[in-house]
Amino acid sequence: MSTNDEGIVVTIDAKRLIAITILAVITISTLYSYIIALFAFIAPFPGTYLFDVPEADTYDTSNVVKHTFSKGSTVRVKATVEKATDYFNTAPPTYTYTSISGSSSYRVFIQINDPSNQPYKSCYTTTGSLAPGGSEGYTADFGIGSGAAAGTYRVFVLVWSDKLPYGRSHTPTIEEFMFIVS
Repeated sequence: MSTNDEGIVVTIDAKRLIAITILAVITISTLYSYIIALFAFIAPFPGTYLFDVPEADTYDTSNVVKHTFSKGSTVRVKATVEKATDYFNTAPPTYTYTSISGSSSYRVFIQINDPSNQPYKSCYTTTGSLAPGGSEGYTADFGIGSGAAAGTYRVFVLVWSDKLPYGRSHTPTIEEFMFIVS
């Protein structure tokens, strides 16, 4: 062992110090933005839906309610969208029901999943607008291909809408039901 131990000396010149500082700022701001984005998509308090789907079912092309279809036939999905008249306000200090005024826009999305729960068919409707208490019906026809798997198919009717007051965001209103392909 020598008594003349020397340590490692690191010299950082001005250019490298500026580069390290810029990289640190970019890294910190990226992490901050990522964390804020995670919290931006937290689901709202239950019961804060602006729209409801009170009626939804499957029909044949003669508009007769039907829940069993054969390959090569057409499934008609009908759904009614209704706008709420009020919602429960959980923003302090007014834990009360709040009336909704004015019309609000929304979009309806209908998706059918096959027996293995994979998306089979889907469609968007045009954007609509309803006043509080108003309702509107939507219809979409889906052909069942001759190569479709037999079994239980799941239908999802989703309704996206405007934000509620106080900046609350919405998860979509979802109605789910099934039909069988034999």
